[in-house]
Amino acid sequence: MSGLQQFMWRGNIKWTELVTVAEGVVARWNTVTNFVTQNDAREHIWTVRHASVAMPFLVFNEDSLRGSAPRVGNPLPFLLLLGICVSRPGALELSFANGQKIDPAKFDLADLTNLLPDATHAAHRKLAALAMQPSPPPRLVPPPAAKG
Repeated sequence: MSGLQQFMWRGNIKWTELVTVAEGVVARWNTVTNFVTQNDAREHIWTVRHASVAMPFLVFNEDSLRGSAPRVGNPLPFLLLLGICVSRPGALELSFANGQKIDPAKFDLADLTNLLPDATHAAHRKLAALAMQPSPPPRLVPPPAAKG
């Protein structure tokens, strides 16, 4: 099990794009429970936390678009990373700490507790299901009518 207890991630897109994709996943999650995001545009740091706690569970820093998340413990970081990968394929590379790649397209909700042993609450399954939904295509806004 060495190297399988930690998830590693690395961003492949610009920080602003990564934040936009993450905000889309969090918006879907907010239909189930309340999450709070904070975007410090000056420092280029984005955080997300559940509304019931003060500590963020995931941080994106433009200076270092890479990080890790524990396999045991809070499943929210990995579920959000997974949702980003589904919403924007290629946005992140996911792997275990031993280098074994994780293919988000092959993630099965039935295996959720095998991959994330602490994802036992029904809300975790709902958030995982929402994370696995592709983002809707951007809505096109028609140009304003010409004044005549």
